Amino acid sequence: MVQLSEVFGIATSIPKYTYVDRASLDKTFKYLLSRDQHIVIHGPSKQGKTILRKKNLQEQHCLTVQCRSNSTLEQIYLEILRLLGTHIPTEITKSFTLGAEGKGKASAGIKVPFIGSGTGELEGSGSIEKGSESVYEPVGLNPESLGYIAEQIKKSNKRVIIEDFHYLPDEEKKRLAFDLKALWDNSVFFIIIGIWADQNLLTYYNGDLSGRVSEIDVQWTKSELEEVLSKGENALNFYWEKNIKQEIIYDANQNVGLLQRIAEKYCFEADVLECLPQVKNLTDLEPLHRCRIAICNEESVRYRQFSESVSYGFRISGSNVSVYQRIIRVCIEASDLELYNGLHQNDLLNRINQLEPQVRSSDLTKALERLDRLQADRSISPLIFSYNPDSRKVQLVDRELLFYRKYGNPNWSWEES
Repeated sequence: MVQLSEVFGIATSIPKYTYVDRASLDKTFKYLLSRDQHIVIHGPSKQGKTILRKKNLQEQHCLTVQCRSNSTLEQIYLEILRLLGTHIPTEITKSFTLGAEGKGKASAGIKVPFIGSGTGELEGSGSIEKGSESVYEPVGLNPESLGYIAEQIKKSNKRVIIEDFHYLPDEEKKRLAFDLKALWDNSVFFIIIGIWADQNLLTYYNGDLSGRVSEIDVQWTKSELEEVLSKGENALNFYWEKNIKQEIIYDANQNVGLLQRIAEKYCFEADVLECLPQVKNLTDLEPLHRCRIAICNEESVRYRQFSESVSYGFRISGSNVSVYQRIIRVCIEASDLELYNGLHQNDLLNRINQLEPQVRSSDLTKALERLDRLQADRSISPLIFSYNPDSRKVQLVDRELLFYRKYGNPNWSWEES
């Protein structure tokens, strides 16, 4: 018997009953896998970016690295080597140093993180004094080490997947973008997955990647979202009244994750917990009203935290209202269409100056460049707004905000000041 939890809702696995190959992206992705290209999959949160990859490239063929707000390029490479079960041979790393400020010792039976056991000492500036050939050293970032990593990846016949690229600090994004050119020269091709809206972010960081990166911008049309709902109806043996289905699609704001969430809660409220023995027509709007309230209640803490903590930037306290609060306020008060298209930095400055004339263009630029990092540091996950330095636009990458803004009756921090 097909269960509701197998049909609708947010899940890490590939949807069994409601998967839709939108715009033939499966075909596009498979074709790109055959080309000598890095692949970038991007778009707003909960749009099925990782599911697209999983559907067409199974886990046993992947080396998946999850980025965090404090991840470094060195940690990414170390994680790749850990997944490969590979050590750096001593003879290749004679001239390598740890490159870390901290001190410590590695003796027999003690693990050097991500690398292996050693019999030498790890001291002072990070150089390793070898005690025997069994010493394995942390990877230094130089052409030799990157070449060795590329060789090991090629031997594995696997693809490196960099998940949540958007969480990386900006400097690490730039460093990785430059290494991607060197990896391309070594016929090693990464798949980068992250939350941002505009094209060509990697080529912004490194122009040499032009022509060496193919992008998939994951978006959903209304007809594709309707297909998701129709497949779910067939699996559970019911159908929604047309006006209810259209309300669900409208509420989803072209976001499949939110659509799945609304559909699951509606079915639960309507007591459709498994495939019905007889086909049923669902005509009641009341379950939809209840699920709107439930979703807003679930999200209220996150948006409240976003409003309060991000608004005050990186400062713990201060007498002046932070420029971040002005940015967040202007973005949240913008129209749905403006948020879909992104707010240009010049438009932001004009609107912010109406609230606080002393904010300069340089102040705004500095704040915008740190907007993504600030949200990550404040544990706002997924990101809500993202700044693209190439297009100079702030993009809404969390479509659930529009839903919450409409139905959640929010009180924002600046309304209480």
